[in-house]
Amino acid sequence: MNNPTAAINMNDPFIHAPQATAVVNEPTTSGTRPSIHVSLYAYGGISAACLMSWVGLTATFSVGDRQTDLRTIREDALISRSRCRATKWFLDSGKDVWVQIDHDIEFDPKDIIRMAELAHQHQATVCIPYPCRTIPPRPALRPKADHLQALKFQLANAEAAPELVPIQMFASGCLAIPRKRLIETLETLGSVKVLHPYRIEWCKDVKVGEFPTLWLPMAVETLPMQLEYLSEDFAAAMRMSLCEVPHFSMMPKKQLNHWGEYPFSFKPYAG
Repeated sequence: MNNPTAAINMNDPFIHAPQATAVVNEPTTSGTRPSIHVSLYAYGGISAACLMSWVGLTATFSVGDRQTDLRTIREDALISRSRCRATKWFLDSGKDVWVQIDHDIEFDPKDIIRMAELAHQHQATVCIPYPCRTIPPRPALRPKADHLQALKFQLANAEAAPELVPIQMFASGCLAIPRKRLIETLETLGSVKVLHPYRIEWCKDVKVGEFPTLWLPMAVETLPMQLEYLSEDFAAAMRMSLCEVPHFSMMPKKQLNHWGEYPFSFKPYAG
């Protein structure tokens, strides 16, 4: 008679599809013209304006000779886990630059390509600022105090504004990360000598095999005797800063709209 307590090799009963295995591609060899992997975080619905932005971006990719790919990230109860999984998909893609765009961001495709090229050129993270859904609008990034005036010029779309402004922490709704600096961060902070909460672990996962915890939120002392909760994007920015990865805000040709009931923007709404 079989022992009912014996270990049985079976799939997770809560996973209806066969468990996926990661497909790892060789890194691209595109010289100074960076290849791009784009993650679209498709949570919920999408406005017509945002959809047309994506139509324009995919059309630009389809007629060009640049190596590109696009992966849609569907709903997840944990945004941080979505971004950790997307990190592994980017690493597997072999592309030079990882671009992340949220489903509620309206953009000009040319700005996205420029953002990726600048990230590759400077080997730094580059984000395009967009407003939180607040009135008055405020940027969803954390500025550097000594570059605050330059950032204000950038958000006002002033002619004298620099194309790139150093920032303290990025927002990941429209962001480019170069492959080399991402890998350096994962390797440096993956050491057992790195203390928590900064250490990056590799967690087993049914969708991607395993992923790094770069985007795991954390509580850190940003002021003396005062803990601050850092969300997934600020937590990732801080970890990369520890590895001396610079962060920049880019001035786009067309300012981003952050869609909710209406488009939140840094300029007055005239719709």
